[in-house]
Amino acid sequence: MTSSKRPPAGWVYLVVFVAMGLSLSLLGPALTYLRERAQVSKGDIGALFVAQAVGYLLGSLFSGRLFDRGVGHRAVAGGLLGIAASVVMIPFCTTVLALSAPFALVGAFAGCIDVGCNTLVVWHTRGTGSVRLLNALHLFFGIGALISPGLVDRSLVWSHGLSLVTTVLAGVSIVLAAVVMMHEPPTPGAPATPQSSGGPVAVQTPRRILFVIGVFFFLYVGVEVGFSGWLKTYAEAIDLPGVASPTWLNTAFWLSFTLGRLLAVVLSRRLRAGFLLAGSCAATAVLLGALALADGAPGAVWIVTVLVGFTVAPQFATMIAYAEQHIELSGRSTSWFVSAAGVGGLALPFAIGRLLDRSGSGAMPIAVFVAATAATGWLVLVRREITTRAALAALDMAATG
Repeated sequence: MTSSKRPPAGWVYLVVFVAMGLSLSLLGPALTYLRERAQVSKGDIGALFVAQAVGYLLGSLFSGRLFDRGVGHRAVAGGLLGIAASVVMIPFCTTVLALSAPFALVGAFAGCIDVGCNTLVVWHTRGTGSVRLLNALHLFFGIGALISPGLVDRSLVWSHGLSLVTTVLAGVSIVLAAVVMMHEPPTPGAPATPQSSGGPVAVQTPRRILFVIGVFFFLYVGVEVGFSGWLKTYAEAIDLPGVASPTWLNTAFWLSFTLGRLLAVVLSRRLRAGFLLAGSCAATAVLLGALALADGAPGAVWIVTVLVGFTVAPQFATMIAYAEQHIELSGRSTSWFVSAAGVGGLALPFAIGRLLDRSGSGAMPIAVFVAATAATGWLVLVRREITTRAALAALDMAATG
């Protein structure tokens, strides 16, 4: 019997990432409200970042093999339904311990979706145009994250809590789960093949190279989540002028982040993934260093926030595309990368919360600057490792040919 489902469509994964971006970004703009309702310190409410990151880590770690077994769309749809069931619990939880459960579940289901969509997009494109579609995928994540602060703000005003935003997110997730199941998933990708001389050579995927690339994702996501998650709290701590300025600052970051990924889609047609990656990492480190030196000056905070959104935006998708050019990208390898990202999203945001309690508001830009500098330096090791392995693969092929 032939399937009545349609062939896979790239736009399906894009709209799914909007919902994922909204769900994972909900915590940052809602953090002050949740802290005041739970009556805890900044450091204590930071435990919610840990809960969400642990869930994300576990979800991404254990979901990779599902996609290699060909159940991709069922896993993605299940993740969307899981997010819907999780977020509707948030308005009814009033303690940090109770809130940890739904945020951990959101992280777990989002981790599964993250692994799935990144892997399925590569299989969908079969290596042709994956850089553009991957950047577009993460552009749509940015759109969801951009919507998040405004939805949270309106929800707090209109429903005096988070019930409005969580209901909207649950409804959208349920609809998207049905849409996903209407399409046939792409089959697991064929092994990567060597390219012509002068181009990158694809190699098998030993654990060492997965680890090296994974460390980059750990550092990058630590910067992104550490900066965006604590940005509103940081703005409040330095008394950024304007009653609504902290919320608008958070919105400005996600707007520039979204536009940065749109720009990356365009630039990926002209720039190699490695060059685009190196430039964005170095620029992010320089900008965060400037923010640390500015010591809370309002003008500098606004300018750097907007520019960091642009420079940090392409890094996740471009690194996946860069890796895909050189190694075979399976559900397992994507799971490794996304899991490393989950650890990064756990460690740095939690550390920043503790530093804010002990050292004041200036700790946030210093911490993310250190992480961004480390990510830039580590990228050199990633490129060296990939180049070495590609050269060895080419020698092996020449010897056996």
